[in-house]
Order: sequence, then structure tokens, then C-alpha cells
Amino acid sequence: MITVKDLTKTFTSAAEPVVAVDDVSFSIPDGTFASIIGRSGSGKSTLLALLGGLDQPTSGTITVGDHVISSESDRALIDYRRSTVGFVFQDFNLISNMSALENTMLPMEFAKVPKQQRLARATELLNQVGLEGEKQHRRPSKLSGGEQQRVAIARSLANQPKIILADEPTGNLDSKTGKVIIDLLKSLITDGTTVIVVTHDRSLADKTDIVFELEDGQLIA
Repeated sequence: MITVKDLTKTFTSAAEPVVAVDDVSFSIPDGTFASIIGRSGSGKSTLLALLGGLDQPTSGTITVGDHVISSESDRALIDYRRSTVGFVFQDFNLISNMSALENTMLPMEFAKVPKQQRLARATELLNQVGLEGEKQHRRPSKLSGGEQQRVAIARSLANQPKIILADEPTGNLDSKTGKVIIDLLKSLITDGTTVIVVTHDRSLADKTDIVFELEDGQLIA
């Protein structure tokens, strides 16, 4: 269970403080496919970054299972991001001089998984997301946008996280490929993984179990 209570994130600027997330509270049961929608600047990506332990709130709490991650140390947050959360980004964030297979293996290398185990799991994951055979040895520039996002999803699963956070994962894809990627993310729920997707596309959000709508940092629906 993910529980967010009275969450606020304020950024300071030269003009005046900007409240990106404003007193937000909600909960998401394990094994749920959830989406966060809203216009540009509504606070969606900031909220996702807070859930992923990439940033710390100004006030309020985020509890994941038994851990209050909003008050964890930097070391504990590194462990949280490494073992509990997988990230998928709009621009894929793949290493350009590494193959699809090597990109997928990378998180396991940081987790000190033996090389043969890394190779076997990366191959299995790429097969699972529909990138098979010779394509696994191609660098990102030799793959289509949809194929690159499949690699990114496989990489996010490498360390068997309980939570997948996807920030506009279909933003750089055509609508048909975007629907395929959303269906692929949805299929992960069968393993009990919680998936949270940030999107501006309500038709994609309607495929999820729960939709949270933000406006000016506040949860309005």
C-alpha cells in the first residue's frame, strides 16, 4: 500500500515560492494500475518524483508498506530506488552506446547481481516485453521509439521492483504504439506490481484502475 498524507512540495524562486504539490492525500493498494493526469505544470511529474524518492517533500508523508520514505536518509532512499521502484521516462533514458541487452542488465550490475544471472534475466525480460532475437543486441539508435520504450520497461523490471513509476511513457510515441505500451504496463499488474503512470491523455488514463487528477498542485478528482 502506498499512502500519501498532506503532501506538499514548495520550490523557491527569485520571484516567489511555487507550490508544485499542495496538501495532497490519497492511497493506492498493492497491485493497482493508477494514473495521474493534469495539464502541463499541474504538479504531476513532481508528485511522481516524490513517490520515487527522487525528491523530498516540504511537508507531509509518503508511506510505502511499512516505510515512511518521506523521512528516510539519503542512503535508505538509494536502497529504495534500487530495490523497490522501477522508473520509465518519456525520453527513454537509455545509454546510447550500450545495446538493449546491456541497458537492461545495468540496474542489476549496480545491485551486484552476478553476470550470468544478469544476462539470463535481461534476456527473459526483453522477451517478455516483445523485443526478441537480434534486436536485443542493437543500440537504441537502431530501434524504433516503441522498441526503445520496451527496453526501458524491461530495464525498470530488472531488480523485481514492487512499484513502476512511468512519467509520460507514451509522450514520444504515436497513438497506436502508445496504446500498446499502456497495455504492456497493464500486463505487469498480474505479477502484483503497482504501476503509476503520469499522462496528459485521458483516453490512456481511462485504461487504469484509479485516476488522480491534479490542477495547480491540488488533487481535484
